[in-house]
Amino acid sequence: MPLTTPIPILIVDDEADLRNLLVEALEDQGYAAEGAEGGAQALAKVRTRHFPVIFTDLNMPGGLSGLELLRAIHDEDPRSLGILMTGYATTESAIQALKRGAYDFIQKPFKLAEIEAGLERALEHYRLLRENEEYQQNLERMVEARTQEILGLKNDIERLFEGFVNASVTAIEARDPSTSGHSSRVAELTVGLAEAVNQTPNGPYGRLLFTPIQIREIRYASLLHDFGKVGVREQVLVKAKKIEGEHLESIFQRLHQRTLEAMRDRMLEAWSKGQTFDPGQARILLSQQEEETRRLVDLVRRSNEPTVLPQEVAHELNVLEDLTYQHWSGDRRALMGPGDLDLLKIPKGSLSAQERDEIQSHVTHTYRFLSQIPWTSELAGVPEIAWAHHERLNGRGYPRQLKEPDIPVQSKLMAVSDVYDALTAADRPYKAAVSVERSLEILEQEAKVNLLDSEVLRIFIDAKIFERTLVPARTAP
Repeated sequence: MPLTTPIPILIVDDEADLRNLLVEALEDQGYAAEGAEGGAQALAKVRTRHFPVIFTDLNMPGGLSGLELLRAIHDEDPRSLGILMTGYATTESAIQALKRGAYDFIQKPFKLAEIEAGLERALEHYRLLRENEEYQQNLERMVEARTQEILGLKNDIERLFEGFVNASVTAIEARDPSTSGHSSRVAELTVGLAEAVNQTPNGPYGRLLFTPIQIREIRYASLLHDFGKVGVREQVLVKAKKIEGEHLESIFQRLHQRTLEAMRDRMLEAWSKGQTFDPGQARILLSQQEEETRRLVDLVRRSNEPTVLPQEVAHELNVLEDLTYQHWSGDRRALMGPGDLDLLKIPKGSLSAQERDEIQSHVTHTYRFLSQIPWTSELAGVPEIAWAHHERLNGRGYPRQLKEPDIPVQSKLMAVSDVYDALTAADRPYKAAVSVERSLEILEQEAKVNLLDSEVLRIFIDAKIFERTLVPARTAP
């Protein structure tokens, strides 16, 4: 507390003449001096008023000694400074007095100037102590305010980054609406799997414990693991059939055009030989040609599905290789465009080798993108975790063909979650959803051939992590 005038000063002495003399002298100096004849009276005054400086006699019969009084005053008001007065001063007694809390020591008999000088020193010391206290309090307030400001800024940054992650996921799903929700589901499964690993006391991961920050790192890596799809052409990203859209329609149109061309050629040949038009024969020829066209259209349609292509169907496709049609310019051209037969002969799926490479490149795009973000040291592993989620334990994954020792365990967790969700997802146009039971069987088969981590899969199944993304069945109203 700051000093305000008149400054209260307390004089404690059992000698009334000396006590009153000092009180009057200090009042003449402008202080609010008061006297007390003993320790009990002094304590009563201290309890009702703050005295910055208290002068007390060392030896006061019938009550508290000076040192005892100063200790009692300190318990009541630690800010008061005590100055001892005694006529039995020794070096040892002075040292003991200072050790026990006295600020200063004055020997009787003394001159009034000594009291005034001691009081000035004490008040200056008092003032410095209070200034230091105020500085410390201000500093603490400033630190607290700054801490709150930093915490607020940290929260703002975290909210901003969460918004950025959510916007990134939205951008991914905008490129490929058929996989909407995949990133969030993979994050939910992978985080749940990491938490289950923490609860596993035995086995290869019995000693592994992910910290909350590491769990957060796994969540971000999972949410952003497919962000690189923004760098893949949309027609490849969402390709459901081997040949799609107008290109497929043009093949069907050329097959239909061959029917008309065949009828035209047969009729022109008959007329050139002087034969008359025979409607019945024309209908038979047209029916035969249309049946042939339907057979070829059906062959193209069956071959165009992304399911496993039977060997006999692949062989049958060779009939399309030599088919031609008449271009509007009059030239005869191949009915199938360059590479069309190769696409239809894809043994499984809808992507050519080149397109599959382009799809797989999304992992590298993801890594390059995430590496540009100035992650904190705690989250620095996000790019590497996401980069390795398509790697497989036997080295047959991509993009780097890493083997088991070089694959981060977080990526092994994400791999199981990613494959499971891809199998069970019901919104993929190029595949039908697989049941949970069948999906788990497929995961176990991949673990047996050392594609997925068998211990991670065991935890995934035993902890029923897959249930975290199951859609609850609707009950009838």
